Amino acid sequence: MSRPRVCVLVEAGTDAGRNPLLRPLDAALAARGARCTAFDATAPWTPADLPAADVFLVKGGDPAVLCAAGAAADAGGACLNSLAATLRVSDKARVLALLDRAGLPVPATTVAADADTVAGLLRAAGTPRFVKPLHGQHGRAVGLLRPGERPVGAGPWLVQEAVHGPGYDYKLYGVGSRAAVLRVHVEPGRVDMPRVPVPAPEPGLVRLGLRAAGVCGLVCWGVDVVAGAHGPVIVDVNAFPGYRGVPHAADWIADAALATAGAAGRPA
Repeated sequence: MSRPRVCVLVEAGTDAGRNPLLRPLDAALAARGARCTAFDATAPWTPADLPAADVFLVKGGDPAVLCAAGAAADAGGACLNSLAATLRVSDKARVLALLDRAGLPVPATTVAADADTVAGLLRAAGTPRFVKPLHGQHGRAVGLLRPGERPVGAGPWLVQEAVHGPGYDYKLYGVGSRAAVLRVHVEPGRVDMPRVPVPAPEPGLVRLGLRAAGVCGLVCWGVDVVAGAHGPVIVDVNAFPGYRGVPHAADWIADAALATAGAAGRPA
């Protein structure tokens, strides 16, 4: 029987700091008798360059990664997360609307097409608002803006009510029903901020992450939660995050990848 083939679609494949999961994932898959290949979608490529694989792991929502995932899916490849779920989560406004309709706590949010509109919303509010790009990644161009200030860069933008709490956030990471919770002091634009594992998180916090992942259709998921004055508030959902600070993440993902490959190989 041939060894299962797993291809990880990544961005910035030559930057080890951007993809710290690759080495432990390769080891976890090898221990399970599978082969792992990384494909850098941000390097020049054609559809013919995509390797043959039983499952493609769609590592995040970078536009180049999504293009490669689309080419793989159109050729009949199985994707984890599914291409539909990954595309859904890449639209932050859509995600917030989905969560809100499901009754999950999210900040009040307005979509603004450009910087002038953002500036007008800030003037009308008269108080600071949290502003982030609609299709942003890695915390770029995210921050608290005050009336009279403007975001830098291209829109569209999300303008959100600020969630006031004790000054720290939670990052919830999971694969299926397996989950880990880390406490962080977030610095916008920084992906390597110190993370403190929470060994015995509140069950309600974990359930919140699992529900958000389920609403979005994610197997590999990350949910950012702010500890607000009136309870936790979901401020972001990520498809296939970096899992920094989660020691068992590679094993979890390897199991999910092989389950997806097995499901794809079974007759309908």
